[in-house]
Amino acid sequence: MKAIQPSTRLQRNEGILTQEAAGTIVLLSLEIGQYYCLDGVGGRAWELCDGHRTVSEIAGLLSEEFDAPAATIERDLMELLTNLADENLLGEPTPKTGRT
Repeated sequence: MKAIQPSTRLQRNEGILTQEAAGTIVLLSLEIGQYYCLDGVGGRAWELCDGHRTVSEIAGLLSEEFDAPAATIERDLMELLTNLADENLLGEPTPKTGRT
């Protein structure tokens, strides 16, 4: 299990195909040939994992958008993101280095 903290920034990993259909986001991992479905809050959380926002910031946005208690959203979000990271769908952004 990967350690995800409220201050962790996560981004979608390359090699994951994403398709939206009828309010559901379908993810296909080309690496292992496995697919995953996210809807509602889970789908929106996936969209917000861009490497720029922390888990806490994402939880705050979701709490506002879905009018739900922030503590509940953050707890459930941590579980979801941990599962997605364990499946190698999400990872921490790699620092960009300048080339000389």
